[in-house]
Amino acid sequence: MIIGVTGGIASGKTTVCRIFERQGALIIDADKIGREAVEQDKGVLAQLVDVFGDRILAQDGSLARRTLGELAFGNRLAQKKLDKIVHPPLLRRLREKIAQAQKARSHRAVVVDAALLVEWDILSWFDAVVIVVSVREDQIRRLLRQGLTLKEAQDRIDAQLSVEEKVKRADYVICNTEDYGVLRRRSLKVWEQLVAKDQ
Repeated sequence: MIIGVTGGIASGKTTVCRIFERQGALIIDADKIGREAVEQDKGVLAQLVDVFGDRILAQDGSLARRTLGELAFGNRLAQKKLDKIVHPPLLRRLREKIAQAQKARSHRAVVVDAALLVEWDILSWFDAVVIVVSVREDQIRRLLRQGLTLKEAQDRIDAQLSVEEKVKRADYVICNTEDYGVLRRRSLKVWEQLVAKDQ
């Protein structure tokens, strides 16, 4: 079974994926694949430098992700340019990883952790789509804890499709509005439903 887990930035979707992992799922992290696409494909990095300039490079020549984020988020045109460069190679790699995992058949399910499943228009790749929803204030608090400024946190949340639009496209909704114990119970309940559906 291929399950997509999505939600806004800092909504708790990765925590839900870890709960699923403990139940026997293989997790594929789309963020990690995106980083690999930039770090391992010199052509992608070169395109980013062409569009955003040398300032997005760290001293060692690698991508300064935070600088790129500051330039792209909060500016619709810049974000579209970023997406046009990074998303095609990311999605190719993601498709390959899913195919490899399906072939291996070593896990109870394959779970893709990705904030942009709806935006990428790849929902047809999945047997089920789970969205994790949180309140904006909690998302901002988590992002501040990660070291972002208030403006950076707000820009990143605003750059994504609204939660309401994502919920419309989901098969299951998990509300991350209380503590970890509640989130875990809600996640396990959805996991049981997913496993039952797959039998």
